[in-house]
Amino acid sequence: MTRTVLIIEDEKLIVVSTQMVLEAAGFRVESANNGEDGLAKARAATPDLILLDIMMPGIDGWETLTRLKRDPATSRIPVIVFTAREHARGHQRSADLGAVDYFRKPFEPDELVELVGKYAGDSAS
Repeated sequence: MTRTVLIIEDEKLIVVSTQMVLEAAGFRVESANNGEDGLAKARAATPDLILLDIMMPGIDGWETLTRLKRDPATSRIPVIVFTAREHARGHQRSADLGAVDYFRKPFEPDELVELVGKYAGDSAS
């Protein structure tokens, strides 16, 4: 069974590059360019994993993460905070809000595939 990853990210170039890497590794990829659309897609598609940007227009990633974890339909989906910001408080806040990990962009493709596989399962499982 192919595993699905939902990318909630407002920068198109990052979405495209992330999608290319993950699809080449055998994952199915959905995307949303803001938190509200991401919440709707997470409810509708029930992905195996969500990669969530923090700095987005509208509701930010922190609020999106809070809502994902509060909603019984999405609360069990693992979320990796996917951000360009490196900050110790960001790591802690991610964990406190229920994210399974914190990953920096720009990223190394192999590291991204390994991390996604760790939480979403192998694409071919």
